[in-house]
Amino acid sequence: MSRAVGNPRVGQWYLGLDSGELFQVTGFDQESDTIELQTFDGDLNEIELDTWRLLPLALAQPPQDWSGPADDANTDDFRFSAGKTSEEGWTAPLRF
Repeated sequence: MSRAVGNPRVGQWYLGLDSGELFQVTGFDQESDTIELQTFDGDLNEIELDTWRLLPLALAQPPQDWSGPADDANTDDFRFSAGKTSEEGWTAPLRF
């Protein structure tokens, strides 16, 4: 285990003391001993438990605005109209 923080806890935020990167543990696969991580920027990563044990980490509080990259999303990217929807809109063929 990382000496400072112990075993990874799903949902906990951590700070990489060497990189300054803030990330959250999003999963742990016991069969493969891999830890799934997501950085504040939205990047996904997976590391092995042996690697975790060597990392200089500290427990961290969630960021005040932990939506991260979702704030950067532009509604034009989703190609939908924010207008009213109707039953016809659900059954009509898609139009591009």
